[in-house]
Formats: sequence, structure tokens, C-alpha cells
Amino acid sequence: MQEQPERDRRTTRIQRRGNFRDLGEEVPPGVPAAFHNLPDGAQPDRLGLARWLVCEENPLTSRVVANRCWEQIFGRGLVSTSEEFGSQGELPTHPELLDWLATELVRSGWDLKAFFRLLVTSSTYRQSSRVTPELLERDPDNRLLARGPRFRLSAEMIRDQALFVSGLLSPRMHGPPVNPPRPQTGLNAAFGSAIDKPTSTGQDRYRRALYTEWRRTNPYPSMTTFDAPNREVCTVRRDRTNTPLQALVTLNDPVFVEASQALARRMVREGGDSTEGRARRGVRLCLGREPSEKEVAALVSLFQDARSDFADASDAATRMATDPLGPLPEGMDAAELAAWTVVGNVLLNLDEMFLKR
Repeated sequence: MQEQPERDRRTTRIQRRGNFRDLGEEVPPGVPAAFHNLPDGAQPDRLGLARWLVCEENPLTSRVVANRCWEQIFGRGLVSTSEEFGSQGELPTHPELLDWLATELVRSGWDLKAFFRLLVTSSTYRQSSRVTPELLERDPDNRLLARGPRFRLSAEMIRDQALFVSGLLSPRMHGPPVNPPRPQTGLNAAFGSAIDKPTSTGQDRYRRALYTEWRRTNPYPSMTTFDAPNREVCTVRRDRTNTPLQALVTLNDPVFVEASQALARRMVREGGDSTEGRARRGVRLCLGREPSEKEVAALVSLFQDARSDFADASDAATRMATDPLGPLPEGMDAAELAAWTVVGNVLLNLDEMFLKR
């Protein structure tokens, strides 16, 4: 995409009462009169608009960008209404800090990587997110940043996180949208076969959620359960809800079931020969830390109970270990792998798995 040369640009005119056949006076390119003028020498084109957005006479852009970056890292912006910086929005909780961050962003040449590094290496970000009675009394909503950030990941990140720890996530970049597995809705009975597209195969089945095809009339169900917007309007700041439906998604959605099966095979493959070692490997993969002895004992007990149940139900064990991921790896027992799948499903449902803290 590129801008047409000036001699080929289309003339824009006012359409009286919205009627494209009733044209009024010509409207030249420019910026809203309520704001500052274009920089000296800047042409009224896209390059001129870009320079106008980041010029020194416009501090709003750097403040908005700095606040959005802060919101991504801390879960809430210094201005909590990140979609509204005007008179109807909230005042910043730390106005001097926001001003300084905005000037640092400009001083670094709008280097977002350097700016994020500044945020994550700050003492504020590196605080513990543990809640104590004293901190809860002083700052119940953590608006004053008395403790580190703790918030649930976005819908796309939750799906990608499950695929990543299980080893299924595809690193492939770019390309057309894909259709990952989704529950059968039965909508095609009412609206025809076009409502449900075939599930993608190969690497496309496991690509990042960013590449998922999204239709407003038939959104991806697991992501909407985790508060993904419907794309009908631009959503700057998402709501975060906590409902029982979310636990049902991570327990039963085809993507998470398949991730549990892959995680089970990874625990068996990388955890050594002992049950305790495999349980420890699963916790390290999912939670990024060493488990306590109590946690290991609970997972081992869960594995043994599930293994006992599947020992007398070979068909159920095979389905649990292979559907939809695929056939059993050579030399692996169906009942044992099904039991580890149950353990993997539990690990993928821990709140620590999908919380940033």
C-alpha cells in the first residue's frame, strides 16, 4: 500500500445530509482545528500526519502510548480509563510519573523495546504480588502500586499458553487466518454448512491465537468466554470477568484437552522414570517454578487414582490419551498416559497457570 501522487489524488467534498449525489464545497486534507497545526513544512499527507502526531507540540500521544504500555505490564494504566484521556476519563493516579514516562519515551526515540525494559526492571514491577492484611488495608485495589501486578492473561494468551507448555504451539509467522478446533455448535443445522468451517490441519491447527479467523456472527467460543471483544467496535480496554464457564472451557474445550494430552506425553518423555520426577516436570513446565513436596504428593496421588480407574477401562483410557491428539507413542501404556493426561488437565486449570504475577 502506498499513497498516490498528488496529481492523482481524489477530491473530497462534503456530502449534504449524507447524500453522495448532493456534493458541497471541497474539503482539503488537514488536521482537526481543535488541536495544534501541522509542523512547519509538513505536507497534509500521511507522513505529515505521522509527524504531527509525534511532534513536540503534541504531548498527548506520548502520554497515551506510555499509559498503554504501563497497562500491558501492570494490568491497569496510570490513567485507568485508557480509552478516554479527556474530561470524561479518570485522573492519573501518579501524574508526575506519567509525565516522566512520556518524556522518556520521546527521549529514547519512541523505542518501545527500551521502554518496556525500563518498566520491567523498575522496583515497582519487581515487587511481590502477595497480598497481606497490611497492604490490603493501605491499598485495597492496588491503585497506588503497594504490591506487584497480579491479573489474568487475555483470551488469546490463555490459549497460546496452554499450547506452549504442551509443546504444540507453532512458531510459524504470517499467512492467512486459520480455524483451530472448536466445540461443535450445531448451528449448521439452522444456518447451513457455511457457519462451521473445516478445522485447520498441520501447523495451522496450533498457530498463535492472533491468526484465528474471527467472524462477528460466529466468534471463537473459548475466547469470548475469556472476554475477547466481539470486534463490532474498537475495544481499547477489555473487561476481566471470573465465571464458572471459564473453568469449563479449560477442562473440556478441544484445544485444552489436546494440550493436556501433549503435556502428558511431554512429562513422561522429559520427567524421567519416576512418578515424582514426572510430576515435578509438569509443574515446572506449567508454572515456571519448583513444586513443593505437598504439591508433588497431591499430583502423584491423583495419578495413582486415575491409573487405577483406567486400568479396568481400556477403551476409555485410549480415548483419553489419544482423542484428538493422535495414536499412542510406541512403547507407552494407554492407562498410564491417560492418567498423566488427567494430571496435565489439572495443571492447565490452576489459576497460577493463567495469572500474571
